[in-house]
Amino acid sequence: MSGKKDARREPEALDLPDTVDLASVNAAEIAVIRLAAQGRLEMCAALAFSRMLEHRRRAIGDHTLEEKMDRLEELAKAKREKP
Repeated sequence: MSGKKDARREPEALDLPDTVDLASVNAAEIAVIRLAAQGRLEMCAALAFSRMLEHRRRAIGDHTLEEKMDRLEELAKAKREKP
């Protein structure tokens, strides 16, 4: 060991909302940007969080679209079966 102190700080616990819908993903993204701007989150960590949140946003969007498509298919099936 060189005896130099590691300049890295302990990671701060982030109080981000549960990303259960698009509104909460947006809120988490705003919180990450705010933490980075305040210097409480390193830029590379903020970028990593932003990427994760973007993946979460896509997953929620895909799930929402799938639910809508399922409902439309059920309505179309019910309409076809209706005499």
